[in-house]
Amino acid sequence: MNEDLITVVGALGADPTLKTVNGERLAEFRLASTSQRKEGDAYVDVRTNWFSVEAWGRFAEHVAASLRKGDLVVVVGKLKIEQWESGERRGTSVKIRADHIGPSLRTGPVAKDRRAREQEPEHRAQATEPPPARDAAHEPALALAREPRGSTALGAGQEAWGAPLTEPDTPF
Repeated sequence: MNEDLITVVGALGADPTLKTVNGERLAEFRLASTSQRKEGDAYVDVRTNWFSVEAWGRFAEHVAASLRKGDLVVVVGKLKIEQWESGERRGTSVKIRADHIGPSLRTGPVAKDRRAREQEPEHRAQATEPPPARDAAHEPALALAREPRGSTALGAGQEAWGAPLTEPDTPF
């Protein structure tokens, strides 16, 4: 199946809605993408295109928890154009099934709070198991962290990888 990929930058028209469809989580929102042109020293809005955006599964939950009305975002996804009819009215809807959504940094910095992986449910079982032991014989960088540079543990004048500490003379 040939799918059209699209990247759109725009502002959310409302907070995303989160619902369940056939057992899958779905987040939806409208995205306004406004094109501008320069007139003199200022930019003026020319036209605003509206897109319906959908995200599925855990992605949907992340979208609903992270985005709010007015947020400027970059959406990458699959373009779906559908004709519709309702009584005597007909129209075209443009929908994007999002693969990626991220904040636009064009208008300013964005702060992101990171939760520790141990707090996420799918990682809790793994967090209770101790990590495998690390061995300096198999990971030379560990030896560097434990021994002073040039010590006898590595051999005087050698890096952990066996390379000399000084660069050889080169003709250039």
